[in-house]
Amino acid sequence: MKLVVLAAVLLLTACDASAPESGAPTADVGVTSEAGGTAVLGPRGVGAVRLGMTSAELEATGEIGADVTTPEFACVIRELTAADGWVGLQDGVAVEIRVDGAARTPEGLRIGDSRARMHEVYPGVEQYPHGFIRPLDAETGYKFFFENAGDTLTGIGLVRADRGCLT
Repeated sequence: MKLVVLAAVLLLTACDASAPESGAPTADVGVTSEAGGTAVLGPRGVGAVRLGMTSAELEATGEIGADVTTPEFACVIRELTAADGWVGLQDGVAVEIRVDGAARTPEGLRIGDSRARMHEVYPGVEQYPHGFIRPLDAETGYKFFFENAGDTLTGIGLVRADRGCLT
């Protein structure tokens, strides 16, 4: 009997985990990953890395690695170690964070999801030349990228409204 109850609880938990979450931004920026190592890019950052941090503050997190700046970037780009992605710095301040693998937003949009799923989770998303953007507040927004993947989400960014690192 106990085994049947445990199996039912696990089944219900698994079903609930796959249900779509609301499209409203959440205030829980302390969540950094879930079981299985999926990074969570919240409204302010990922792991201990936050928009607006100085280079020294970013270094102190221990979650950024080498400089990976290339010509397509208008900023200094540093590798993230807490997630597959990078952080962009302008004038020594983090202005953009991007995750490219095993990541999701707090509302449940995941790398690998479809455009239809993105529109379901974020109905107010708008197309711009390099992908899609959804303002979170007057200062920040999410960016969604489908680079060379057709209908498959390949990257999620968090960017200050007045700046960006891709040229």
